[in-house]
Amino acid sequence: MRIIPEKLSEEPIKLPANSFWSVFKRFGRDEAIAMVVNVIGTAIATILTSNPLFLSIAGPILEKIGFFPAHFKEAFHIYRTTPVGQRKSLKTYVSKAIKGGSVSLVEDILIHDPVYIGLIYLGISAYPTFPPWILAAISFVVAVVVVAGLEVAYTEARFKLFKHKLYSVGFKPERYFEARFYISAECDPNEIWQRLSSEFGLCGKRELTYHDIYFDTNIIHYSGRMPKIRLRQRTSDSHEGFVQTAQVIFTKAHETSGKVDQCRYFPSSKEKIYLPLEGEMPISVEGIKNDRARNFLSRLVINDGWPAPEITFTRRFAISPKDLLMSVDKLTTARPFYILEIKTYKNITLFLQAMRFVMQEFPVVQTTRGKSEIL
Repeated sequence: MRIIPEKLSEEPIKLPANSFWSVFKRFGRDEAIAMVVNVIGTAIATILTSNPLFLSIAGPILEKIGFFPAHFKEAFHIYRTTPVGQRKSLKTYVSKAIKGGSVSLVEDILIHDPVYIGLIYLGISAYPTFPPWILAAISFVVAVVVVAGLEVAYTEARFKLFKHKLYSVGFKPERYFEARFYISAECDPNEIWQRLSSEFGLCGKRELTYHDIYFDTNIIHYSGRMPKIRLRQRTSDSHEGFVQTAQVIFTKAHETSGKVDQCRYFPSSKEKIYLPLEGEMPISVEGIKNDRARNFLSRLVINDGWPAPEITFTRRFAISPKDLLMSVDKLTTARPFYILEIKTYKNITLFLQAMRFVMQEFPVVQTTRGKSEIL
């Protein structure tokens, strides 16, 4: 029996690529092609002259053409395999190839060239008989590692700056770990709660109603973090009125490795940056009364005011004194499943124990996808 949406059943788990290795592979590939051009050019140059300065700059000049072939190959492949009716102009694909190669080119100029020139010049000056092409190869390896590390550090710095800008217009942070499961609606929620409460000492069971409006965003995926913008309204814990927030959310899924186990664990680290909203609940970013927050979010939202995905669900949840929250969400639209979520701020050990218990005791499908992807 299928208990999750068909379009998610083939890929319920989606992990971002490792940030360091993504840069390492992309820049390493471009550098490898450039290295071939460089080494060949340097070898030819050594036949023509033994001047250290000329030999130290010949390679870096010749190698620059090597940063673009792989990007043009990728662009041509996309162009060729795209159906004619959906194909964009050839100029679009060429521009994308040039842009991709230019990133590696700039990184090469800023990082690799100084390393290369210094290494070649000092190496030949100190050891005139040492083959320059070996120094050239060493400089490429050093540059790839340095560039990958610096680009990841630069991206993290940009992410911190972005969050600081949100804080400056009134947003507040909340960070926690989350695991999500689809569970068949054939299961009795009361039985689920009894077993979870007994196993993890859950208390203070409550039920709230949520209404979310999601918006497309142009926020970049900082180091694999999936960004979302939503407006959320939920019933208050005191059962009087509503709690309303605008939220910018970053979710990064990963696999937790450890001892050999029959279960695999795919939790997500989540940063929810939220702004409390007063008055009538807005249906678009333009309806937010806080001028600074509205102006900032409006630059991040695509097609604000268009019909946006809306999700309404009821959440039954309870908390363990040991820093564990469990909830069962039921969408108001008819679905053959519930969504079971486990959250913690810091107690990772108990968090993983809860994940293992759920996967062993209930008919669940673990997923890293959010509710907005059900639509």
